[in-house]
Amino acid sequence: MKKIVITVLCITAGISAFSQAGSYAGNSHYDMYSRTIDLNQKSLAFGLTEAEFNVIKDEAYLNPNFISGNIYQVDKLIKDNVPMRYNAFADEIEIKKNNFDENYSALVQDPNIFVKMGNDLFHFVPFEGSNEKGGYFNVLIDGQTYDLYKKTTAIFREPQKAKTSYERDLPPSFVKTTTYYLVHNGTFLEMPSSKSKVLKMMDKKSDEIKSYIKKNNIDIDKEADMIALVSYFDSLL
Repeated sequence: MKKIVITVLCITAGISAFSQAGSYAGNSHYDMYSRTIDLNQKSLAFGLTEAEFNVIKDEAYLNPNFISGNIYQVDKLIKDNVPMRYNAFADEIEIKKNNFDENYSALVQDPNIFVKMGNDLFHFVPFEGSNEKGGYFNVLIDGQTYDLYKKTTAIFREPQKAKTSYERDLPPSFVKTTTYYLVHNGTFLEMPSSKSKVLKMMDKKSDEIKSYIKKNNIDIDKEADMIALVSYFDSLL
């Protein structure tokens, strides 16, 4: 593991190490709602009119539609068929009491609480033992030795006026980015974007990985191929 960490430190600029912490609360009446989201304050928070905000608000979400999901505490189902969606800007799981409710709340951020919405599994992971600094990750692979996590982030881009007649005004927007992490024993290693660097990350089984990539024409820019590659790597260990 130490060799892999050293390799990744050399080949990637950003590595985030998150510690998996937190103890089971054991409360069957767990308060799932951390706060109610004030819909009227949304546009004001970005300095936009309500009309301007309505144009771009869906861009802040992984999927703007509420879909039915389940909420778990450790390994116990505590609430099923909950309308929910992931806010990639606020890094929150938004939940409603029912599909007809216009109001919604933010799910409490707790490492013992995870959700499954549709086919997507989301875990909250503290950062350096702090829930306030932690965030949600989409678990793509829960392997025997290695896991594959995905982090989707939306950043607000303010409107910009054209400086010359050759340019044009840029409207406000939310710009999303996706980062993948190879996870082992609570350590998150950012997956590099080049095939050669991925091979260095998986140097324990580099010959087998090279053969697998060539045989299956793996494109690491495709999520499905990334999942297949990490699953195969995990199966070798």
